[in-house]
Amino acid sequence: MFTQVVVGWDGSRNAEAALRWAAAQDDRAPLHVVHAVPGADTSSEYLRATGELSAARVDLIDRIDQLREEHPGRSITTETVHGRAEKELAARLGHSALVVVGASQSGHETAWTLGARLAGRRGNGSVAVIPPDWDVVPREAIVVGVDGSAESRAAIRIGVDEAARTGEPLELVHAWVVPTSWNSAYVEYLGDVSLMEEMRRDLLDEAVGFARELGADPIGRLERGSAAAILGEATETARAVIVGSHAAGGMVRFLLGSVSHDLLLSATGPVIVVGEAEAATP
Repeated sequence: MFTQVVVGWDGSRNAEAALRWAAAQDDRAPLHVVHAVPGADTSSEYLRATGELSAARVDLIDRIDQLREEHPGRSITTETVHGRAEKELAARLGHSALVVVGASQSGHETAWTLGARLAGRRGNGSVAVIPPDWDVVPREAIVVGVDGSAESRAAIRIGVDEAARTGEPLELVHAWVVPTSWNSAYVEYLGDVSLMEEMRRDLLDEAVGFARELGADPIGRLERGSAAAILGEATETARAVIVGSHAAGGMVRFLLGSVSHDLLLSATGPVIVVGEAEAATP
């Protein structure tokens, strides 16, 4: 499981949602809150009590003092730095580290949210993206999207840990679609679809077996349709939806599109994108 949880903070409603979600997670993992103030370091600012960095740090300390009262005994540290939030938080990604951010740090809808950019970076670490209203409805179950890849096996490991920690049921979901190139006029079409469904069922069964080897008792769901749409629907009620990242390099990955990226844009509940470092773990 994660040994450190890093939260991106900017004082916004979205960042507040991320902070509340992170604080409610596993209290064994230290919580580190990072506020990246735009601009470059200037040594003189550190000497001015009215400097932008000093004011931001005071605001953050006040909020964290409240958080410590709400979660006594929780290890919480803070850091206020000059720089771009994406760069500063990416530097803190790593094996067994979870970076948590709000669904949008810009205040408007965009495909280039901070969470999407972080999740799309090639390298270590996992990212949780938390919508501002994640806690307005009752939530249950840990849902993991599986596709037979090493990344989805890593997502299963995280899902098993989350289900054990929270006491929630674990659901493994595999979604598939009939290739658009297939011609339904052919007599063989129905047989081909049946064969593909059987292959997809085998893939899901393998994922369920892997989760059982890890000590879980998951439910397997085979769904026909877009994986992003089906998992996006699951975010409406799930405690968390977990998927693997198939990063091909940040810009290339998002120009081509991916399930995890589409999911982050449509999710109404917490989503965790598991990075390559966890996928490389035996």
